Amino acid sequence: MNKKKVASILAFGLSLALLGQLQPTFVTAASPVSTQQAAVKSVSTYGIALGMTAAQVEQKLGKPARKDPSHTGVEWWIYNRDLNHYIQVGIQNGKAVTLFSNGANVNVGGVTIGSTTKALQDAWGAPKSTLPITSGLRIQENTLSHPTYMQNNQVFTFSIDQLGGNKVAGVRISTPEHFATIAMGLMYPIVYTELPAAPKLTDAQIKQVAIAYEKENFDLLNVARQRAKLPVLTWDEQVAVVARAHSNDMAQHNYFSHNSPTTGSPFDRLKKAGIRYSYAGENIAYGQLDGIEVHMGWMNSSGHRQNLLNQNYKQLGVGVVIKAGQPFYTQNFVTK
Repeated sequence: MNKKKVASILAFGLSLALLGQLQPTFVTAASPVSTQQAAVKSVSTYGIALGMTAAQVEQKLGKPARKDPSHTGVEWWIYNRDLNHYIQVGIQNGKAVTLFSNGANVNVGGVTIGSTTKALQDAWGAPKSTLPITSGLRIQENTLSHPTYMQNNQVFTFSIDQLGGNKVAGVRISTPEHFATIAMGLMYPIVYTELPAAPKLTDAQIKQVAIAYEKENFDLLNVARQRAKLPVLTWDEQVAVVARAHSNDMAQHNYFSHNSPTTGSPFDRLKKAGIRYSYAGENIAYGQLDGIEVHMGWMNSSGHRQNLLNQNYKQLGVGVVIKAGQPFYTQNFVTK
């Protein structure tokens, strides 16, 4: 059995990528102030702007494919029918308070998916190392590796694909108030006097949030694969059950590893579930804010990235379990 294990520090924990039983083969301007002001005026995220009512969003984009709950107080409206125009719109109290897109056709003030960090800095200026967001919150260590900008009472956070040439890979736009609820989850050191209280969810609601993050993580990966001219993956619920069980095992027994004291290796778990495969792999993570942030973290870790962009995989199951507010993530890739 050929196996390859790659480890890296990701967010709050050690993240690992384990590659399959049959070893896959891998191929490996103007002044900042004036351009920033112009950039914000020309922001285009498929016609959606913060502050729009839910009815206005639906009028512009149509009915969403899904309405996903979250643990941050928003309901994510998911538009995934055209992956090149993928967008998540966060609705709270009937209005759009946040959105995220990594779709190939997004344009934010002249910055597109695939723009270099140099192009981003030319258009938006250098990110301020310490950035006030609200009167009671400021973030620190704000750099071009994961930059946030504050313009016209909107917070723009760019995801950077560091392993793909330091290029823009996604953008999250938030109201300052919503950003305050997620700043810690975005892994910025923060200074604050008071943070908004997190929504109180029942156990049943938490399970629904976990399922939502599974689906969003699956969508985001397929957007990235299509952009890389790779075949998109199909969701496999049988595989997702295996992934979900491993996330639950880690959460309940307080460990973080591909190898479980009770269920063995990823290959043992797939075999026990009766899943036959020619290729298989697993990514795990712990503590990232949501399906968006864990996807971007995995993309910036070489071992995980090899799994995410492996042309040989055909099916994917994602399993998320949230314990005490902290998500545990497992992705199982297979080719049946």
